[in-house]
Amino acid sequence: MSADSIVHKTDSSVENHAGVRIAPYYDHAGITIYCGDCREILPTLGPVDLVLTDPPYGISYSSGMTGHNRGTSLGGIVGDEDVSLRDFVLNATTPTPYIVFGSWKRPRPLSLRAVLIWEKGDHVGMGDLDFPWKPNTEEIYVGGKGFSGHRDSSVLRINAPVSWNSVGFGRQHPHEKPVTLMAALLCKHPGAIILDPFMGSGTTLAAAKQLGRRAIGIEIEERYCEIAAKRLSQEVFGWEIPQTTKGEPDEGDNLFSTLESA
Repeated sequence: MSADSIVHKTDSSVENHAGVRIAPYYDHAGITIYCGDCREILPTLGPVDLVLTDPPYGISYSSGMTGHNRGTSLGGIVGDEDVSLRDFVLNATTPTPYIVFGSWKRPRPLSLRAVLIWEKGDHVGMGDLDFPWKPNTEEIYVGGKGFSGHRDSSVLRINAPVSWNSVGFGRQHPHEKPVTLMAALLCKHPGAIILDPFMGSGTTLAAAKQLGRRAIGIEIEERYCEIAAKRLSQEVFGWEIPQTTKGEPDEGDNLFSTLESA
């Protein structure tokens, strides 16, 4: 699928540092996708209200899984050598509040208000099979102001998408997040315009659309831009925002508690 076949012609094109106009890959109903390097496109955009993204973790991830990739390895992630891409985005968008996924194996962002934990369910997490705990959690970093809503637990228990190899039901991206998780995070900030500069298969944008928010996604790999555009062309996503805690909240369930000094 080419950009010309899916983009809805609007005035959402942007101009990079070389003076070249970049047309959106997809632009419809308040959702815009740019196919390219976020370092080139981000400086051309106007202000946004919240950055919600799943950037490269800086762990040089690679996988031998083939999934639906015609029998070839899924390979690595662009820019996953370190956390410089993540930090570029956070520096470029300061003081915009952010919710950013990451790994305990690498340094956390400097301007940090809280660390949430996403518990992905017992059906995921291989890791070291000689170790008696599976790695079925990920960290989520929260920074900036403007967050509000019900005071939930800082542990979000939402099942990850099923295996990449589950034909017909598997992930459309090797690191795909559930729409319900992204929606639960979005509900903690009232921002009208959401930015995801590492869009992948478009989960953040799908959640934003369902919640009636405007959203901008940037993705360097065109195959995922195509997948995201197809997802966003659907008018109904068929999900509900889950309850992340049970019972009444208490003072221990502070979603944005201040981190203790190291």
